[in-house]
Amino acid sequence: MIANFGALNVREPFFRLTTLVARLVALLLLSLSVATSGWAQLPCVNGSLPTGDPNHSQQLIQICIPPISWNGQLVIYLHGFVEPQAALALPTQELEAFGGNATIAALLQRGFAFATTSFRKNGYVVEQGAQDVSQLLTYFKTLVAPGSLHKTYLVGGSEGGLIATLLVEQHAQTYDGALSLCAPLGGAAFQTKYLGDFRVVFDYFFPSVFRDEFKAFEVPPISPETWSLSYVPQVATALQLNPSAANQLFKVTRVALNPANVPGSAGEAALSLLRYSILETPDLKATAGGTPFDNRLALYLGSNNDFALNRGVERVTSDPQARAYLRHFYQPTGRLQRPLVSLHTTLDPLVPFSHELIYLGLATLSGHRSNLTILPTASYGHCNFQPAEVLGAFGVLVSQTNGQLSTNLSSLAASAPKAMQ
Repeated sequence: MIANFGALNVREPFFRLTTLVARLVALLLLSLSVATSGWAQLPCVNGSLPTGDPNHSQQLIQICIPPISWNGQLVIYLHGFVEPQAALALPTQELEAFGGNATIAALLQRGFAFATTSFRKNGYVVEQGAQDVSQLLTYFKTLVAPGSLHKTYLVGGSEGGLIATLLVEQHAQTYDGALSLCAPLGGAAFQTKYLGDFRVVFDYFFPSVFRDEFKAFEVPPISPETWSLSYVPQVATALQLNPSAANQLFKVTRVALNPANVPGSAGEAALSLLRYSILETPDLKATAGGTPFDNRLALYLGSNNDFALNRGVERVTSDPQARAYLRHFYQPTGRLQRPLVSLHTTLDPLVPFSHELIYLGLATLSGHRSNLTILPTASYGHCNFQPAEVLGAFGVLVSQTNGQLSTNLSSLAASAPKAMQ
């Protein structure tokens, strides 16, 4: 457990849900039947748009418009975090987790247009991603008859969900609603603290893996290959050789684990969190203009010797300009003029469900609770959704905007996970 003086403490309740899985699967098969009976090839065009950014000159885009019976509605997908070392690419693999081309085909068959972008850069991309989506929408409007676009929906996964929230909060006149999937809605600063806390506590218990070589926010450029070949075995071995320290690590950081496989999920969660720390930290600092993490006043609790832990853990001082950058890109406000539907697993080790509770508080305090729908799913993992759950949540969003919704999607919306009250 980690306490922070002057910070918001949020507990992570586990919501027990009663979902109609069989019905969802049946409706999904009906909805996705177009994958075999519809177009042999999706009516999509891939290309690129210039960004005007001298450091990142283009974004890759994909636009799909139904050849007949377009309903005047557009769905824009915003992808999640991609390691800065990776080549620029469309989020094809990420979309596969939600049904891929079959899901896109289902949307097109029901009259929706679809678009997505690589963004101009990888890594921490909230500022640039928001600009790129706006540019993509402007370009889409040049491809259709003037005034024919009636509604625009944003669907964002993980980091893309934070970008979608920024856009729907700040540009309600442009976007009609957003679907957030496992996103850090509590804000970039909260997510950075969650990740940074895990790193410094890991370094305390296992200093030989990273800390003896470099500190938490002094990470040198490291390639994904070096991470996989060198550091992954070290992390795995350290956890296995010292199970007591591993148990204390997760008690202190309160990272969600899979009740059906605690040891296996602990190793996977540690590698996921530390991979982000090692591969993304240099880009995060470069983008934010310094170190945004600060734990000088953090009190770490739950170990066998909390006094020794708090005395020995690395203390990091943040840079004011970096903190300000994360507030701008982005600390959500909860001021929703348009509907926001958020789908999140209750046991998410990478982006904890507590983000939803923070955002619920923000929306309530701002007086816009009625425009927020949180759909918790009782499962483990980051963005670990069934395609039917995503389509159902999308159906909820469209119905809340009074958009055109087919019979099948209406049925899916009725079977979406139960909303948190």
